[in-house]
Amino acid sequence: MVGLRALQHGGVVFLLAPFIQTSIASNVYLDCSSARAGDGSKWKPFNSIEKVNEAVLQAGNSLYIKSGTTCTGTLSPQGSGTQDKPIILTSYGGGALPIINGSGAAEAVSLTNQDYWDISNIALINPASEIGGRRGIVASSTDGTTHYGLYIHDITVYNVAGETNKATQSSAFVASGGIIVNGTVTTSRYDDVQIYHNTVYDCGGGGIKVRVGQMDNRATGTHVWGNDISYVGGDGIVVSYGDAPIIENNLAGFLGHGKYPYTGGNFAGIWVLGCKDAVMRRNVVHDSLMSDVDSEAFDCDWGNEGTCTVEYNYSHDNAGGMFLNCDGCGTPGGATQIVRYNIFQNDCRMYSNGDDVQMEFYNNVIYCPDKAFEIAVPTHANMSNNIWVGTAGSTLPSNNSIEWHANIFQTVPMPLDTAGVEEDPLFIHPGTGKDSLDSASGYRLRSGSPALHHGDTIADNGGHDFWNNKVPSMGRPNIGAYNGRGL
Repeated sequence: MVGLRALQHGGVVFLLAPFIQTSIASNVYLDCSSARAGDGSKWKPFNSIEKVNEAVLQAGNSLYIKSGTTCTGTLSPQGSGTQDKPIILTSYGGGALPIINGSGAAEAVSLTNQDYWDISNIALINPASEIGGRRGIVASSTDGTTHYGLYIHDITVYNVAGETNKATQSSAFVASGGIIVNGTVTTSRYDDVQIYHNTVYDCGGGGIKVRVGQMDNRATGTHVWGNDISYVGGDGIVVSYGDAPIIENNLAGFLGHGKYPYTGGNFAGIWVLGCKDAVMRRNVVHDSLMSDVDSEAFDCDWGNEGTCTVEYNYSHDNAGGMFLNCDGCGTPGGATQIVRYNIFQNDCRMYSNGDDVQMEFYNNVIYCPDKAFEIAVPTHANMSNNIWVGTAGSTLPSNNSIEWHANIFQTVPMPLDTAGVEEDPLFIHPGTGKDSLDSASGYRLRSGSPALHHGDTIADNGGHDFWNNKVPSMGRPNIGAYNGRGL
């Protein structure tokens, strides 16, 4: 403990205020199972979160938490790294991940206005007797400047008693979830945010929510990939106010269920808001609970500009269906919505709110043999090269501004004045998809399929199909998400 220091000058003694913070020039170790308070070294680690929170870490330092231990409270370490020398927060020693237990506080780990942190190999929980605005980890940019370099990966977040009712507690719901990034205060933002290979489950409010800027101050370098999210009481992944953010190779399942289940309002699987040129690709979303209106697998929400691209994804059995156009749900952005090479199994619904967008919906598979379609699209939509498997009583939208080109319809009647055919597409094994991208292989085509080489040529078509087969820019592609030869 640092007390008052005495300074003598000219025979007069001045008392100096105590140091509140300790600057650290080396690595820091924390072992909350130790009975003795140490100095933060590996051989004499700190034994409380409070002591770690007093230290100011420097660029290149590491904060190590001993494996197999549990620390209670909110870890809010201080200091910033640099691009070449980030501050590392991780575990040491063998065994189970160390646990930071927020014990009902607002969060278990908190960073505020700090740069270049690399956080990995820890577990976070934040249980409480009642739900409220809680998260596992939150990083905030609030001082009106741009902060950089947030890398959160290979952590596990669970048992977070976040808010689950967006209808009555909207602010608390938005602030709740497993992993939260918040750069929406004044002109603050967070560039170079990478959230990957994390496991999030049993969290009220949702899984991963990344708000990195504002409509007129979008952040760059946002990348969310390879995360496994399940049984969260809200949204799977949300990215807001990013410039060209990428959300890819994530798994989001059983949304709305879990220890803290959804109780009101709306949520969706994976979606973007207020972004420019956002891409959602190669994700899997399945078995979402029905919310008030939404619960679609994917959503281009309001305020998106440029393009909003949903491609190479697979979803199944989401109560709200496959896709939501919600450009009219707030300030419209008018992004062109490109939905291509996706496979939707038993996701039979599209909802649309807002007609300032152009939808390009092509080379998708929509397989709903036992449930009626409930399809709404923007006023201006181009529906090309898709395979629709439905029920005899289903209908698909038709008006003068919706274009239908080279679609295949099985059982479901063709829309009026539509160019297409009513035939069996001859999938090799439809309806057998499980919970991974690889499991959707049954939607490839047999030899003799009417879909082979009968699609319309589409400019800027992405270049490859769901299985990475080349799609030609000249000549006729296949209809559906598969562009290989007949099997």
